[in-house]
Amino acid sequence: MTTTTRTEASPEASAPPLRIGLILTSLVLAIVPIQLDGLVAATAAPTIAGELGGFASIAWIATTYLLTMAVGTVLAGRLGDMFGRKRLLLLALVVFFAGSAWAGLSQAMGELIVARGLQGLGAGMALTTLLAVVADVAPPDKRARYSAALGAVAPFSMIIGPWVGGIVTDHLGWRWIFLLNLPIVALAIAGAALLLRLPAVSRSGRVDVAGLAAVSIASTGIVLAVTWGGHQYAWVSWQVVGAALVAAAAVVALVPIERRAAHPILPPDLFRNRAVVASIAVMFFGTGAILMGAMNYLPLYLQLVQGRSASSSGLLLLPLLLPAIAVAMVTGSWTTAPRRFRPAILAGTAVLVVACGLLATMDAGTSAWVTAGYMALAGAGVGFLFQTPLVLVQNTAAAREVGAATGAAQFLRTLGGAIGVGALGTVFTGTVTRHVDAALAGGSSGAPSGLDVASLTPEQLGTLPAAARDAVTSAVVAGSSAMFWVAAAGALAAVVAALLLPRVAATPADAVTRAK
Repeated sequence: MTTTTRTEASPEASAPPLRIGLILTSLVLAIVPIQLDGLVAATAAPTIAGELGGFASIAWIATTYLLTMAVGTVLAGRLGDMFGRKRLLLLALVVFFAGSAWAGLSQAMGELIVARGLQGLGAGMALTTLLAVVADVAPPDKRARYSAALGAVAPFSMIIGPWVGGIVTDHLGWRWIFLLNLPIVALAIAGAALLLRLPAVSRSGRVDVAGLAAVSIASTGIVLAVTWGGHQYAWVSWQVVGAALVAAAAVVALVPIERRAAHPILPPDLFRNRAVVASIAVMFFGTGAILMGAMNYLPLYLQLVQGRSASSSGLLLLPLLLPAIAVAMVTGSWTTAPRRFRPAILAGTAVLVVACGLLATMDAGTSAWVTAGYMALAGAGVGFLFQTPLVLVQNTAAAREVGAATGAAQFLRTLGGAIGVGALGTVFTGTVTRHVDAALAGGSSGAPSGLDVASLTPEQLGTLPAAARDAVTSAVVAGSSAMFWVAAAGALAAVVAALLLPRVAATPADAVTRAK
């Protein structure tokens, strides 16, 4: 079966700045609700469960979104290459729009969970396609700058997401968390439909259904294993072990499936490219595992050890996220020359190693200003890595594979985040539990039996006897230290991956040559 592709440059690559600005505005309008919806629902989850019932299923409000989003990211990459990214972007936004409307109108917990799955699928498809559209709209030497503008939306959403969720739930009701997406997404759909002028694509061949099924099963098993492990079930429970075994079997099956597929979801050729593999490894560790793990567990240290209080975890993490945004924007403007990608990525991974090591040294006597300085350093390291490795992947991949490469990178970054939350969370909670149990074993502290440190607030901690407070504080310090030493090891692995990058990244001429 023959395959033909029109790889001519996008008409938008030479569009005037005003048109490019309008296109980017449309893309931002699309990405904001997608990023927010992964966070705002967490604040409203107890209220939702109280109204719809089904407290036992409350975790699935977020888990379902994460699972289907992971599947959507990898699905969209290849479909965009085959059928055109404008068409797929519009479809993805319509799916997200429908899922948001359904979620806002849901009358039962099961119905809401299914709607969240539809939302997540549309979100994953849209996110990958949006990032790939940047590669179509911008010439290679300007992709980093434009991608940085979109990349800044993610940390911004992390800051305001929980706060917005709480405000909307308190004043308008939880349904408006989802319904307010509708006018924003509608504007994004209109903007993409009217403004985007991408090259026509016509590629014959079958969609890699078997590969998609294997990737979906693998990602589901991995996400369930790390989501359940140490929280809902023990790590050695049949549920967690079974999910991990299913994921492993799917990964083993995926290799021969993708080798035989005409249009593989995860093209094997991508993983023969040193620059692509190294960049994806950096994304997996840096902006996947380390960032998401730190964001989930650092607030516990800030609240229980330093007594910090905030209306949301996003506000507590401002010293981490604001430098990340600033450095990402500066890096995007600086990495316009191919030779600058490797130094930027090396700098980011090296800074992360140092920052994680410093965060691991914090104890009960560490001041708030010193902690903020360490967090800012970590944020700077993350900022170097927000979009730079992804743009390098896009510049290195052949033009006909940009969508698949973007999807693969986003997919593995998502899995890195899920694995990071699970693995670093296991280190943190396991260390805390051991220290609390040891300190309270004598029963002389006056602490209640079955004390759950993870659910304590600073106010509740203050009501405990002094011996119990000291035990909890020491345990959280030990857990935080252990977690960040493991994170430093992960950052060191990212440094090794960065060292494997070629000294000069792909040039626009290289990309054109590979596309022919």
